[in-house]
Amino acid sequence: MDNTPVTDFLAHLPLTRPVLNDRERVFLAVLQGRVSSRSEATKRLSIRSSTVSEYVAELLDKGLLTEQISARSGRGRPLRSLGVHANRLVTIVFQVISQSVHAFMVNLSAEIVGHAKAEAPPDSDNQSLSAIFLQLYQAVLIKRPSGAELAGIVFSPGGVIDRNTHRWIHASRWPKMHNLDIQRLFSSEKYPISLSRTLDNELRIHLLLQPQSTLLLHWGYGVGFAFGQSSDRIVEGGSAFGEIGHWRVTDEGTSCHCGQSGCLETVTALWAIGPRLLGEDFHAGDDEEHIASMLKESDFTDNDLINQAIEHMSTAVSNVCRVFFPDRLVVSGPFVQNPQIWQAFCERFEQKNRFFGHEIRSVSVSQISRDLGIYGAALPVLEQGLAALLTD
Repeated sequence: MDNTPVTDFLAHLPLTRPVLNDRERVFLAVLQGRVSSRSEATKRLSIRSSTVSEYVAELLDKGLLTEQISARSGRGRPLRSLGVHANRLVTIVFQVISQSVHAFMVNLSAEIVGHAKAEAPPDSDNQSLSAIFLQLYQAVLIKRPSGAELAGIVFSPGGVIDRNTHRWIHASRWPKMHNLDIQRLFSSEKYPISLSRTLDNELRIHLLLQPQSTLLLHWGYGVGFAFGQSSDRIVEGGSAFGEIGHWRVTDEGTSCHCGQSGCLETVTALWAIGPRLLGEDFHAGDDEEHIASMLKESDFTDNDLINQAIEHMSTAVSNVCRVFFPDRLVVSGPFVQNPQIWQAFCERFEQKNRFFGHEIRSVSVSQISRDLGIYGAALPVLEQGLAALLTD
């Protein structure tokens, strides 16, 4: 699948908040590659040259910009080129990928400058996962570049989280984990601690690239959705949001990881139907991207299991659309990488989603790369750190 490269995204990156001042405009113009010298900043940003020089001096002093003298070209003063000290600010993002926990250190240029991971067995509980988090934190912290300031720590673990109490409530991959207090785990650290849903972080990137009301659906190991109208207007709900995977859709009594029965995930999610779809090729700890490659090449013509899953998913999403009425629907996850499944889902969804002439303008498969999703988690924290530096 063709993913949006991080470099292309940064080239026209807007902030998730209003620009603070002209000093920040200068910095962002250099970060985005639109300006490479003081004279260009004066011309393109319509700021007086003396003011640009003042701002550049401040940004150099704060360690956010660099300036190098280029080779002299003919007569006159030598050229000076501006660059961003991308490692001036970093943040740590914890994320779950398959059966492992990862810690990524991300800088201002959306580059991953440090990475550590650890496998977490399916029977992991609060104590063992806490130990893994602390181990990964120490492992990635020592990879912090020289002079880098840590803006904060973000946990984006998937499953059900409560932002208000900083608790990781439930994850299908680790049913023995329950109500893990992340803030208490890192109570000795001075850095800001935040929790964010993986789907919200991916949605943030979609909304930055195309600001219109968007419903993002994930159909993979679990089922859930995120909704927002702009990058700073993502619906968060109360202690949890978007958990349609645990809507009850059948009376057959199939047990779900959440402790209930007959949930949507029991007839649609990978953990439930993957073994019957892929047989011995399916392993519960496999990465969704690996599962996607297997599903993509499979023939599911007249497959009753898939047809049932498509029926339930198209109904559930259609019902959600009657709540939010989004302009567009974006679907992520391994199932929709299969052309047959995607076409059948679109057909069923179109039939079910007719509502007094309302139409969703576009229905598409998510093309956001995993790295951009990680940056979506890091971005709000980096912006807060940047704002603090620029208002000192």
